[in-house]
Amino acid sequence: MNARSHRSSVLIVVGGILSAVVLVPEFSALAQQDLSKPIISPEQQKRLELMKSKSTEASLTILPIRVVGKPFDLVTGSVGLLLEQRGLRNIDLGKTVFEPMTNASMEQLAGLVGRFVKEHPITTEYALYAEFNGNRQVGLNGLRAVVVDKAGLVVWSDQQTPEDIKRQNVEAEPLGFCLLLSQGLAPQFGLNEETAEAAKPGKMAAWMDEQSGLPPQSERDPLPERQKLMKESSQTATLVIFPVRVQGQTTDAESAVNLTKLINDAGLCKAVAAKKPALLKASQNSPNEQKILWDLAREFRNYTRQNPVDADYVLYADYGFNPHNWEQGFVHFVVCDRRGDWVIVDYQNSHHSDYQSVKPTSREGCDKLLVRGLERYLR
Repeated sequence: MNARSHRSSVLIVVGGILSAVVLVPEFSALAQQDLSKPIISPEQQKRLELMKSKSTEASLTILPIRVVGKPFDLVTGSVGLLLEQRGLRNIDLGKTVFEPMTNASMEQLAGLVGRFVKEHPITTEYALYAEFNGNRQVGLNGLRAVVVDKAGLVVWSDQQTPEDIKRQNVEAEPLGFCLLLSQGLAPQFGLNEETAEAAKPGKMAAWMDEQSGLPPQSERDPLPERQKLMKESSQTATLVIFPVRVQGQTTDAESAVNLTKLINDAGLCKAVAAKKPALLKASQNSPNEQKILWDLAREFRNYTRQNPVDADYVLYADYGFNPHNWEQGFVHFVVCDRRGDWVIVDYQNSHHSDYQSVKPTSREGCDKLLVRGLERYLR
């Protein structure tokens, strides 16, 4: 996986965690605009030039970022991840929360951040504090950020007003603001397309994997090649379909029969129903859908290795649905090969176009959606 593909895949993960979809290029015109900046002293300019000269070798602590007044660890980590993607190698996530003064001006805020760093020493050269402001009615509509050095002296600050946000067409969601902040900050660290191309997953990527429930990148990298092999052999390959786990509580034998028929009718591969069910125990009770998905994938991988099936591939699906509201549900499915290695780990929910088209409110509707998902890999 090249650097650009990795950055794109990470944005998908971050977007899934923060439940936001933002169409902003990685290094778009947004990052190049002359955003309103405060007038800085010659001394601060020298500090800024020094930080920029360090480029990828600069070290940064990101203090807990506030979203509408509350610290939000996933937002803090997401900003760190986006800066790591752009090439910054040494990033720590601060644990101690900075409490800003109510109605502090931008100048006051910068001074208070500096004082906080003096009172709570950091191990890095620089510290970043940011806040995403707004309310429940309008969403996020303002951003303030300050970078100070380890002595507490201000290096850089930025303020984006509601008018600035509207003019730049920034999505009023956490991921949109994470992107806005990282794009504005990256040039101050001397980060650019060249440093981004050379960037490698580091501490922030590992942190995000842990938060999202994703397995290590080394376990995900082989999936595209395995999917390619499955597609190439699909017309002769056998696929055993296990009864679907429904609502996390029971398995539905009829689902295996129905899915087998739908898959065979679509000519995707040679599907057969499993001879016996497997009720996996991975929980559906988590606000993080990625974690639900990958916990299921790990359990199914272990099951297939301990209970081998005489078939080229095996499929296990997990459904959650509300008979009265199609937007409340999901369809997850996992395909493993004969060795028990992952081939496909897929999820669909109301944010996806196929899900919106099918609007599943029953097991049969989820079956239809699963077949559409499988078809994306095998056609």
